[in-house]
Amino acid sequence: MKKVELTINNPQGLISRKAAELVGAANRFKSNTILKTPSGDEADLKSIMNVFDTLINFGETLIIEIDGVDEDDAASAFEKLIANGMF
Repeated sequence: MKKVELTINNPQGLISRKAAELVGAANRFKSNTILKTPSGDEADLKSIMNVFDTLINFGETLIIEIDGVDEDDAASAFEKLIANGMF
């Protein structure tokens, strides 16, 4: 299992465009991907509706847990997306 941290720096929280980027990245891999919030909420990162159901606010640090056959590649992809994106 791999874990990747993501801190939300947008004052509006996790906006839909950025949520869609995360979901798109998750769906490129076979591994299970779970998004965990500081409040204890969890969402299947392969489902945009699950991500929208979580309330993700400015300043929160999220954990993306990746578990599966291609978890290393998926973790690298998320790290690159986070490094290049304005979350």
